[in-house]
Amino acid sequence: MELSFLNPAVQITLRDERSKEEEVFKAKGGLRDFVKHLDRTRISLHKPVFIEGERDNTPVEISFEYNDGFTENLFSYVNNINTHEGGSHVAGFKAALTRTMNNYATKNNLVKSDKISLTGDDFREGLTVVISVKVAEPQFEGQTKTKLGNGEVEGIVMSAFGDALATYLEESPRTAK
Repeated sequence: MELSFLNPAVQITLRDERSKEEEVFKAKGGLRDFVKHLDRTRISLHKPVFIEGERDNTPVEISFEYNDGFTENLFSYVNNINTHEGGSHVAGFKAALTRTMNNYATKNNLVKSDKISLTGDDFREGLTVVISVKVAEPQFEGQTKTKLGNGEVEGIVMSAFGDALATYLEESPRTAK
């Protein structure tokens, strides 16, 4: 099912030749629909945000939303491979999220005290996010391909996501606050 979310232009049909039963997977909304699906049992605080960009011929797609929960739900993929151990693309996302949200909060006087320091954990609380990157020559750590090791991808995701998130926050102040 997750492949249909990661590839919204593709329809996947599974057919049981014994019973002739079919199951069709097509997610026209892509990662947005994936986030909605993941948060279907939680109360969403806003509509899923979808950000895409490309740096150095590396497409980056990220969709996220905040919900009423306290846990972080992060799912990452490289070339449609689930990288549940994360890697450089996840590190780039986390760094960009923390930096961009802190900058926005400071610029818009959303933090009332100089004694309060917001961390990445603060910004990821109640966050559901799906990260998908397409890397020409991925280098995975370990046999299971569950962690991306390409160091340059961290900067690519940080730049592409950070710039797009800053623009989104400026254009959507109600959601940003």
